[in-house]
Amino acid sequence: MTKIAIVDDNETTLREVERLTKSYMETASYSFQIKSYSKPLALISSIIDGDRFDLYVLDVEMPGSTGIDVAQVIRKFQSMAVIIFLTSYLEYATKGYTVYALRYILKNKMAEELPEALEVSLKTLAEADNSCLMVSHYSNVTRVQYKDIIYVRKNYRSLQIVTTEQGLLADIRGIKELFETIDDPRFTFTDRSCFINLDFARAIDGNWMVMKNGERLPISRPMMPKVKDAIMCLWGG
Repeated sequence: MTKIAIVDDNETTLREVERLTKSYMETASYSFQIKSYSKPLALISSIIDGDRFDLYVLDVEMPGSTGIDVAQVIRKFQSMAVIIFLTSYLEYATKGYTVYALRYILKNKMAEELPEALEVSLKTLAEADNSCLMVSHYSNVTRVQYKDIIYVRKNYRSLQIVTTEQGLLADIRGIKELFETIDDPRFTFTDRSCFINLDFARAIDGNWMVMKNGERLPISRPMMPKVKDAIMCLWGG
């Protein structure tokens, strides 16, 4: 299922974006869920509280917090989510590059441009979803998507892979070998025996990484600078 968040402070525009999005998703036979917000701060609070969407359609010009502000918060938590901006003036488009927006759509051309943007967005999400790891433990082989891996740590003679959808998985490879196999900037070591998916990192608390599932994982002193650099690089700033 594709989860979509829409935010626009103009109620008429918000409903029109909803209608166009729903029409495209139904015509293309996609399973989807839409959640709409008339206030950007409501979406920001939802994201900080742990809500996640695959696709965000954001009005750029909103009082208080702009669509760019919302996108900056999204990028702190989700590096791979797709962002589409709605605007009345393309002068804002250059700012969209800082948050890796996929499209800028003029509001007076939504009916023509939004369906195409949604099509490209869904293809982009599908390509990201294809990034997966084949996990082997003796005779058992399991496929797990990168986006569902919370962290990996060494556990006696095997590796313990903690996931969102498949619980705990075991793998017989060495931890460095598995890290190199994944080769994705979302993942970083917190110590010699553990690496995490930064999409699931909530905060650094002293020498601990607080994860969104409530777990606290130790960060070794030698790894702390690399962990902070990885966060700054991925989250931006």
